[in-house]
Amino acid sequence: MNSIDRDESWNSDNDFLSGVLRGAADEMPGGEVNDLHISFGVVRDRVRRRRAVKIGGLAGVSLVLVGGIAFGATKGPLLDGNGPVLPGSSQSAFMTPDKSQSDTSTLAPEASWAGPPATSVIQDGYQPDWLTWSDLQCGMPVADLESTAPGWSATSTGDIYGRTADLDGDPSTTWGMSALVEGGEGTLDAAPVLVWSQDGVVVDLGTNVLEAPGKQSEPLIGGGAGAVEAEGGAFTSCEPSEAETNDTFETPLPDGDYEVRVVAYPEIAAGQWATAVSEPVSVRIDADGAHTATGTRGGPATIEPPEPAEGELSRLVLDRSTDWVTAELTQRGYVTTGTPLVSAECESTDPADMVTYEVVQPSTNEALGSGEVLCDGSWYESLPVVGGGKEVVAIRLTSVPDGVARFWAAFGPTPDAGNAAAECSASNLGMEYDPANSPSPNSGAKAAAIVDAAVACDSERLIQLATDDSTELMFSVETPEQVFGLPENDALPYETLVRLLAGTRGQTSGGDAGNETVVWPRVATEEFADSDEAWDEVVTAGLATAEQAASWRADEVFGYQGMRIGIAEDGTWRYYSASD
Repeated sequence: MNSIDRDESWNSDNDFLSGVLRGAADEMPGGEVNDLHISFGVVRDRVRRRRAVKIGGLAGVSLVLVGGIAFGATKGPLLDGNGPVLPGSSQSAFMTPDKSQSDTSTLAPEASWAGPPATSVIQDGYQPDWLTWSDLQCGMPVADLESTAPGWSATSTGDIYGRTADLDGDPSTTWGMSALVEGGEGTLDAAPVLVWSQDGVVVDLGTNVLEAPGKQSEPLIGGGAGAVEAEGGAFTSCEPSEAETNDTFETPLPDGDYEVRVVAYPEIAAGQWATAVSEPVSVRIDADGAHTATGTRGGPATIEPPEPAEGELSRLVLDRSTDWVTAELTQRGYVTTGTPLVSAECESTDPADMVTYEVVQPSTNEALGSGEVLCDGSWYESLPVVGGGKEVVAIRLTSVPDGVARFWAAFGPTPDAGNAAAECSASNLGMEYDPANSPSPNSGAKAAAIVDAAVACDSERLIQLATDDSTELMFSVETPEQVFGLPENDALPYETLVRLLAGTRGQTSGGDAGNETVVWPRVATEEFADSDEAWDEVVTAGLATAEQAASWRADEVFGYQGMRIGIAEDGTWRYYSASD
C-alpha cells in the first residue's frame, strides 16, 4: 500500500479543519467542550492514516459533522447507522434497510463485554500483503468498508461455526459461515472471507484467499442453493507475529462482541479486484468459541453427545438451546481401513423435524454418504460409509429446521451410549414413543428421551435425566440410583416407563400457572377419570388387566392406582411415583 504524503499542504488542511472543529466546540456548554477537544487529536491521527485520495471526502464529512455540532447534534447519534442482524437476515450490499421495521426476532442479545478491546492487540494501519491493491487496512473505520464491485452483492446466510483439526493433540480452529455471493461483471475464483470489526473499527481482514485461490466449498451448516463457505482464520490478520514476516499471524481476537461481514473479491477485469461486502452479523467470542445469536430458533434440549468413542474420526455438534448458537466440527482422524458409520441424535421443538446430512470428502467435495435424522431425541445409526481416501472427512448439514435445539453426529465406530448393551425389562417391548402422546412439545421431548433411555436399558442416562431435573421418585423416598440402577428391582421401572409414555396419552393437569404438568396416563387426571377410551389405554398398554382397571374405576375415592409420570410443559421431569 502506498504511504501517505504528509507534506505541508496536508498539515495545513488538517490544521484548518481542526481549527474549525475547535471553534465549534468552544461555542458549546459544559463538559461537552472538553470531550470534543480530547477527541481532536484522535481525529487528526486517524485522518493522517487515510490515503491522500480520500482527503477531500473526509473533509466533506467533517464539515457536515461541524454543522451537526453547531446545532446541538451531540446529544444524539450523529449518523443513524443500522445495527447488526442475525445470520440469514443480511441484506444486499447495495440495499438500503427499511428502518421502519421493528421485528424483534432479528435482534441479537444485549452486548456483553468479556475481554480487552480488540484494538489493543492489532497493528493499526497494517495492510496484509495480499490486499495492497486495495484501500483496506487494519484499524480503518468499518464505515469505509464498502462494496466497490458493480453489480455484486454478498449476504450472510448461516451461523458461524468452528472447524477444529485435532489430529496430533494440538488442536487448531478456523471459522466458517454460509454466504451467498451474487455477481455482476467479472469472475469470483476465490472463497469469500470473514472480516471482523469492533466498536466501528476493523480488527481482522480475514484470510489470504487470493494468492492461491482454491475451489469454493459448500458450507458445513445450512445456506441453501448457491451458498458457499466464507472463511475465517484462527488468528487476526491485523497483527503479524514478526515485523519482517508479515504473513505469519499468531494472535487471536480477545473474547468479546463483534460484527462480522462477508467480503468477496470478484476480479472485475484482468488483474483488477474489487469488493462485495455484506451487512454485519453479531458474533460473540468466548471460551467455547464463536457464536451467532439464536434469535427465535431452537429451544430447550435434553440430549447430550456421548464421549467420543475410540477411533472416532469426525464429530459435528450444533446447539441452539441458549441465546448464542454453538456449532463446531471436530476432525480427529483419517479414514484408513474399515467402513465407519454415522451415529446421531437430534432434538427439536417439533419432534417431526428432520435434519439432513452428508459425509463429505473435502478435497473433492464428494458426498460419501447421506441420511436424515428424526429430531425426536431417538438414537440414529447409518449404514456403513464406504470411501474417504485416507483423509479427514467432514459432516455437512444440508437442512436444519428452525426448531432444532440440539444436534450431534459422529463419524466412526458406534459411540458409547452409556450401558446400552445391558438387559432390562424394556429390552424387547417393541414400543415407540408417539409425539401425539403429549400436548406440549417440550414435555413430549423429555418423554421421548426417557423412553429412548429405558428401551436402551441405559441406566446412566435415566439417572442423569432424573438427577438434572430433581425428579421426585416414589414420593422422594428413593434416589435415582435406587430406582434406575441395574439390575432392576421387582417393580420393573424400565418397562413401566415405556408402557406409560409410549402406550398412553398425557393430559395437562395441575402444576404451576404458566408451566402446568402433563400427566401420564391421562386416566389419572380428573378430566379423564371416567373416560372409556382412557381406561382402555392403560389395559392395552399393559399397565393393568381388564379386571384391575374395572376395579379401580369403580373406586370413587382413588380411581386409577397404578404408576404415573408428570413432566412440566417446559420439559422438567417432575415426578415418577405411584398414585396417591
